[in-house]
Amino acid sequence: MAASIARDPSSLSNPHEAICTHLSWEAVVDFTNQQFFAKAVYDVTIVSPEVTSLCLDTSDLDIQRVEINEEPVTFSLSVPDGEKLHLGSCLEIDLMGVSNKVAGSKISVAILYATSPTASAAQWLPPAQTAGKKHPYVFSACFVSVLFNCVYVVKSLTYHMHI
Repeated sequence: MAASIARDPSSLSNPHEAICTHLSWEAVVDFTNQQFFAKAVYDVTIVSPEVTSLCLDTSDLDIQRVEINEEPVTFSLSVPDGEKLHLGSCLEIDLMGVSNKVAGSKISVAILYATSPTASAAQWLPPAQTAGKKHPYVFSACFVSVLFNCVYVVKSLTYHMHI
């Protein structure tokens, strides 16, 4: 499987080492502050047993907690490269504590986060800009989810929205 996934120059992720196969997403939408408060849970398949971290693409997210198999793990969020701002930040999740990392093994990665009101992935409309002019509206082509590049390999998606 590792040979079939080429390095994507428009991504900071490492799907050649660990690949997301399913996303379950729950979010609370705060129209007043134009934010999502969300939990993304990914099923991840280990591609390379030598993998030390899961790297995911993010942009304008406040990562609050990361868990692997329901246990908290350490993570870091890179500062965007000034010459490649379009890539956003890399969320690097430590996989060193994961036992039995063999090719084909699966882990569950949960990420709790909040979006920034300036996040470009969401378009917020006040009631005056909607058809009925009574309720606000938000649109996001990517569910304002963490890991934009990982979504391109996700085979299934479940989401729950709480308003």
